[in-house]
Amino acid sequence: MNTDLQHAHFDVAVIGGGINGASSAQHLAAAGYSVLLVEKDDFGSGSSSRSTRYLHCGLRYFETPNPVMDFLLSPNKLRVALRMARNSMEIRGELVKDSRERLRKITMCFPVLRNGPYKPWQFDLAFKILGRFGPKDVPLNYQRISPSDAARRVPFVDAMRDRASLHSVVLFTEYMYDWPERFCVDAALDAERMGATIRNHTFARLGERTENGDWQISLTGANGAQDSVTAGVVLNAAGIWIDDVNATAKPKARKLIYGTKGAHVVVKLPDAFADVGLATVNSIGEPHYVLPSQGGLHHIGPTETPYEGDLDDIHTDAEDRAFLINETNAALPGLNVTDDKVVYTWAGVRPLGYDPDYPKGKRSMEFHDLTADGMPGVIATTAGPIMTHRICAREAVDHVRKLRSPSGSPQAIDYAPQKFPENTNAPPLVEGDPSVRLSDLSFAAASEHAKTLADVLINRTGVAYHHQLTDDHIAKAAAAVAAELGWDGDEQKKQATAFRDQLTRQFTSN
Repeated sequence: MNTDLQHAHFDVAVIGGGINGASSAQHLAAAGYSVLLVEKDDFGSGSSSRSTRYLHCGLRYFETPNPVMDFLLSPNKLRVALRMARNSMEIRGELVKDSRERLRKITMCFPVLRNGPYKPWQFDLAFKILGRFGPKDVPLNYQRISPSDAARRVPFVDAMRDRASLHSVVLFTEYMYDWPERFCVDAALDAERMGATIRNHTFARLGERTENGDWQISLTGANGAQDSVTAGVVLNAAGIWIDDVNATAKPKARKLIYGTKGAHVVVKLPDAFADVGLATVNSIGEPHYVLPSQGGLHHIGPTETPYEGDLDDIHTDAEDRAFLINETNAALPGLNVTDDKVVYTWAGVRPLGYDPDYPKGKRSMEFHDLTADGMPGVIATTAGPIMTHRICAREAVDHVRKLRSPSGSPQAIDYAPQKFPENTNAPPLVEGDPSVRLSDLSFAAASEHAKTLADVLINRTGVAYHHQLTDDHIAKAAAAVAAELGWDGDEQKKQATAFRDQLTRQFTSN
């Protein structure tokens, strides 16, 4: 850890380098604030990396067990749904235009059942609303087709349990982001380009306030080195760890987070299902997705279960696995998903807002001024999903402006995905795939704050998502970054073992 931060002062300290923290740091730096972004692990390594990876259009926010009655009895719920849907469509349009290479276009289908919870007119109305929220040049391509047409065009139809109950099938264009961590890394690096100081693998602890009202923050790096800095405003964007961060200053600060676990299982479907996903409703009235994933696979999920376990060790368990398999076979028995066909799994915990009136947490993005908790100048943000991260970041700037003016001048954000320097002479890590070369790994270590093999192979290059990396690949990767990171032979072996262990922990059921 560099020692140049000792006694440094910042307008804003952003704690948490997930998608909302990294994007907020980017937008705050663009607004002219001096910014510190600090993350206890690597950028994007928490809940952002464990998402369903579906850039959905906002239809999700209209899905309730009894939509007509729910919205009639609770106009505020409808207002929130409309706001979140508008945000989703707005950012969907932006990302497709400026980050297209980070996305994969898919066709989504939603079976409309005669005895289902949603009527045909409800889909027609919902998509008419969504279409007005988004840009015309990033269309939804919504259509509702007959069962006979669907049988020819949608491979999932043949797998359905009761085709006689099928009224129609909704089709629309959607996008997947197979590599969510890179969105976080790109935002953090653009913040740094505009003058922000970014630190990963660094633990932040709030201390006392100074006489002029600034917050003291102690920083501890992975090697144990410590620094002390001050910030006029603290944005707590630590996701599921928000309450833990607040407790470092005020142990009795009110509870803000209610975590629910979203588990997923990954299976191989026939080639006809490539780039086609399905959305439906499970037996308890919650969304159930079968979505095209990397390497010709599909992932199924998510669950929606309260989580109070170890926040640093989240897995898909046997109960999650059985639930997802059973729900899939109940709707789509023709897929014949069995436990032995599961290729791998993953799970994450959503940082939803805590509210006793919401048994499974508040899904609407909110900012919390913690003045009443004895923490003036601290703001926390809850329940911001990946697809609306820029909305969260822009609102973060608005909230900070109420507390402090920027000390610098505005700058222009660059949303374009970061690219590695072209080096066709460098060999690829995986033979036959020139998309990731050894020079890319070296650059990630030298210029993108990568400090571990997981940082390089998952968060910076995404190569671990697209290939089954062998021991030889992992050893080659360790050697490629050794010079930049100062690893000797023993450290390279240690890093290789740690990377394999992380893959096992993150993508295997317990």
